[in-house]
Amino acid sequence: PAMSAVRAWNGASARRGFAYNIYEDTPKVEMKHAGTPREIAEAIFLQHATAAAQGGAILPGAPFAAACSSLIKEYPQLKALGDPAMEGRAFEIMDAAANGVIDLDEWVEGVEALLNPTTEKYKNLTNRLKQGFINLHGAGFSHVKRVAVVGAGVAGLQVARALSRRGKEVVLFEKSDNVGGVWKANYDAFGLQVPKELYEFPEYPYPAGKDWSKFPEGPQVQQYIESYCDHFGLKSMIRFNTGVSAIEVADGGQGWNVSSGGRDETTKAEHFDFVVVATGMYGWPPHIPMVRGRKEFEGEVYHSANFFDASVCKGKDVVVVGGGKSAVDNAVSAGRLGKSSTLLFRTAHWPVPRYLCDLVPFKWGTYSRFGHFMLPTHFDVTSFAWYFHSVLTPVKWVWWRIVELMFRVQFRLSGDLVPSIPIELDVFSGGQILNYNFRNMLKEGKVQAMKGSIEKLHPKHVELQDGRKLPCDLLVFGTGFAKSYDLFDRLVQAKLGIQADGIFMHRNVIPPNVPNLAFVGSEVSTFNNILTHALQAEWLARVLDDKIELPERRKMLVRIEKMQSWKRSWMPATSARGAILQLHMLKYHDRLVKDMGENHLRKGVNKLAEVFAPYSAADYRGIFMSKPEDAPLGKAHA
Repeated sequence: PAMSAVRAWNGASARRGFAYNIYEDTPKVEMKHAGTPREIAEAIFLQHATAAAQGGAILPGAPFAAACSSLIKEYPQLKALGDPAMEGRAFEIMDAAANGVIDLDEWVEGVEALLNPTTEKYKNLTNRLKQGFINLHGAGFSHVKRVAVVGAGVAGLQVARALSRRGKEVVLFEKSDNVGGVWKANYDAFGLQVPKELYEFPEYPYPAGKDWSKFPEGPQVQQYIESYCDHFGLKSMIRFNTGVSAIEVADGGQGWNVSSGGRDETTKAEHFDFVVVATGMYGWPPHIPMVRGRKEFEGEVYHSANFFDASVCKGKDVVVVGGGKSAVDNAVSAGRLGKSSTLLFRTAHWPVPRYLCDLVPFKWGTYSRFGHFMLPTHFDVTSFAWYFHSVLTPVKWVWWRIVELMFRVQFRLSGDLVPSIPIELDVFSGGQILNYNFRNMLKEGKVQAMKGSIEKLHPKHVELQDGRKLPCDLLVFGTGFAKSYDLFDRLVQAKLGIQADGIFMHRNVIPPNVPNLAFVGSEVSTFNNILTHALQAEWLARVLDDKIELPERRKMLVRIEKMQSWKRSWMPATSARGAILQLHMLKYHDRLVKDMGENHLRKGVNKLAEVFAPYSAADYRGIFMSKPEDAPLGKAHA
């Protein structure tokens, strides 16, 4: 009866306004592959192809994209066909006749080849498509038994300790022959910008019995890191001289295949349930700007990354390019031994003294809750707090102008050395903690500072864009490092959401669209990186131990969008803006600690200390010394 009603309706509807039945006159298409495994592919083709009278073909562009979308719904393993590049490659391969359209046989055979590839072209395409098939529907992390950690710097070592003490099998890949990362080897006279208590592992203070400097130089910091590694027995987990060449999605979208090997060795792939990237904020290679005349230049060219020994400057005219701390330090080193030393910068940044007014340690103004309160207001505050900050905006503005005046006097800044950007913003793009070496050498004439950019190199001099010429026998680029995600396939990179100002992730650790992957110490920058990395490592370990409940993916993305909008509304634009927290580290640390179900107020009953005393790793020691099984249950609210 129901079918009779439908036929009657169709008949009545078909005749309404017409002298004929449109359903009877519509050509009937007989399915060629009905009842066979090819039936689904044919049905999708008929849904999206042009009319049979027009040749029955799927056209490029929107029709083929729609057909791919239907195909993905039937075969989720092909979901990467939604990527425009993969869609275009599939069309190119399927179009066997090279006539710009896909007919029925080409489509059906192409789909069959995608599901069961036999030719080299289809095998290569399906291997690429696998990288886009990541299972987003897993619940919890009980499946994580084996974890790969890339990088054995302070972040990677802390991840290894946090995970291994919870029973995870950890393999730490390190391309060099020792731990330490940037501390293993760096530019001449490098060292800590801050006193040692602001750069230490929370559960492992600098060991007694050794005379540690208040501001340790690089070799001392390296000794301390090696001591941490030995104390907790982490070396057995590390594969030294083993670089990672690729991190690829494993079969079925579960876990990863990590390809690694030593120099001149054949790489081999191993399966891991989870991967942690701990390679630091900036990787390799160093960023060296392209400058005309490089071939004609007769002098030596260095980057701060390989400017190990300042003795190469003896008797030479040295030009150092850059405005960050490494460039300033390189210019000072060159000034000690060179014939001349010139710092060439495009943008001046505010230097922060180790002692405010040469009396008060700077940490009291920058590492305290009071110092944090004076910053541009964080987005994650209550409505009342936002109103309170707004009312006090003029007071905060005056505060920072006084700070600028104090720093101008302390560093004797004048002319081009006076930054144009307000200090409360500059600390989020180029702030640097300096001693008075650069200031004093400027006064003595051993170092020059010049604002400008290189136009061209000549055999014996550097020509600037304004026409000035600087004698130059040795050129040092203190221009930072490039950021690369090439360990991952381009399809995975697309899911990471890489943008012009970096990657925005949940808690700067978890990319919501790529499960079983985390970044520790790689997508975050604060004024106390070693502590930040420690809290990230502990937070991640508790997540994988199912001690912290993560919010659903949708809520993660909403919070990330709020973070993006907030940062882009005031923070200076840089390629790493997504990672930069700097002096907002206290708010970030609070959030990680709250997620763990721990008390974020770490100063005890002394409320004045809570507001005005600087925070350091020692304040968080109890979190890291407790047994993993005693950790409270937490929840990472969005």
